Amino acid sequence: MTLLIRIASPEDALAIAAVHTQAWHETYTGLIVQDYLDHFITLERNTPRRRETLEKSERGEAHRHYIAFWENQPVGFAACGAWRETPYDGNIKPEGEISAIYLLNSAKRKGIGKALFKTAAEYLCEHGMKNCGVWVLEDNHPARIFYEEMGGKCVLTGTPVTIGNVTYAECAYFYADTRRITAA
Repeated sequence: MTLLIRIASPEDALAIAAVHTQAWHETYTGLIVQDYLDHFITLERNTPRRRETLEKSERGEAHRHYIAFWENQPVGFAACGAWRETPYDGNIKPEGEISAIYLLNSAKRKGIGKALFKTAAEYLCEHGMKNCGVWVLEDNHPARIFYEEMGGKCVLTGTPVTIGNVTYAECAYFYADTRRITAA
């Protein structure tokens, strides 16, 4: 079985949009309002947004994106870079952030998510970000288990996030030493 992870480029916009769309539907059906998924998380809407983000990423104006291929098929992506938010609780302010990691259900439990997460952490380390954070919907228990397995500590719960016009709760995971992720 062959896994390839590489830096994504604007030419990967359609592939990343397809993964993003399918992964959101697989992950968030039952967790967020279905109407939002059906009308706003579509390939037609995602592709131009992904292209714009990847163009900015290529110019260094947005988080670095990586795309994962399993058996030559795009199955996941991750985005990472400098922390974009306010401190978690006034005391903890991560230097880096893994702002997205999405994997198709068919690609899970093969080590691909772990490899993508480690690749993102390596980028953060190479750019001097000694620690990092991740946001996740509180009710997304499979993702929370994954972040904990990768060494993250839940440091904040109940943070409101609006998706569409509905407010959900997010929690924050903190990794005190990004190098530990790369060694996992």
